[in-house]
Amino acid sequence: MLDKSRLSVVAELIRDHITLDGIEQYCSETGVCQEDFVAIRPQECEGEIFAVDGSNVAVCDWSVANLNFIRAGYAVYRGREWQRSAITYDDVFLADPRLINDQFAPHLERLDQDEIDLKESDLDRLSTYFRELQEYVALNEAILEAHAGDLILYDGSFDIFEPLRSCLNVIFARAETKDVGLLAVSKSSSFSWGEGITLPFLQHTSYAGSLLAPGMAWYLSLKDKAVDQAQATDHRQRKWDGETYIVRFDGDSDRAFRVDVPSYLNGRIASVLEAAAANSCSAECLGYPHALFRAHRDIRISSQEGGFLRLRLMEMLEEMGMSHAQVRMLMQDFHDVLEMRPRI
Repeated sequence: MLDKSRLSVVAELIRDHITLDGIEQYCSETGVCQEDFVAIRPQECEGEIFAVDGSNVAVCDWSVANLNFIRAGYAVYRGREWQRSAITYDDVFLADPRLINDQFAPHLERLDQDEIDLKESDLDRLSTYFRELQEYVALNEAILEAHAGDLILYDGSFDIFEPLRSCLNVIFARAETKDVGLLAVSKSSSFSWGEGITLPFLQHTSYAGSLLAPGMAWYLSLKDKAVDQAQATDHRQRKWDGETYIVRFDGDSDRAFRVDVPSYLNGRIASVLEAAAANSCSAECLGYPHALFRAHRDIRISSQEGGFLRLRLMEMLEEMGMSHAQVRMLMQDFHDVLEMRPRI
């Protein structure tokens, strides 16, 4: 265990990264000023609100391939009343580099896409891509069900890795055709600012908003702001078709979120955010759209579900003639032994 003096040094490093003594330096270096915090006046959505989410749990991993349990779907609200929830994908995904084309193809076809190049992706990345693809399929299903004036919220970001970006372009086009609002709400962000050390832009903007626009829901555009958006990577060479904002959905909350808005909503951002903010004041998740809260609860895969699935698969393998020793050797993570977790 770290001694107290070392822990104190670590605490100082953390303090330097997250503390904000006043906002003068923040405003000076980022270009953010009081006028940038545009008020949101919540207005009930005239139609329904669809909230799309996904979940992914590792089941087993034997180095050359791995198995994940993936679920995606959406919850639907009208005002504050839950209407229904739909699961669009609830199945396992075997991440094997030699099988990926056949596994991705039928789902890509639903978004008018051909094969995508995933040859250089590791196993964890393949599972992430497949989960994201299922979330986009769920977005597509929500758009097909929605009517003009409805709002669709996505738990995540639209600034994604290149292989699946063309899928989003199809989704944007279909949402525009149906005349529905579409927002991606991200609970975390790698945006940073400052010289010398990396300072968290999202959290510091939220703090600045509390001082410059107290008690108010607001949004802030990143245009012309000195923000490191961490996009200069091999996977993100082309900017996605839209703009990013920092948004506080409720004036009584101290949290702000990254919100991505497709370009077809240019000129309508205020009204779309007003509809999202109207039901972001529930006690369970103050400041977060309640429909997204419900979607997370309805769609999430618990660790118990993943563990049960793993045990059930092992039973089936033994029923197929494999010995218990073989199954344990091939499917047990040795970390479970080292950590003295319950054995198979």
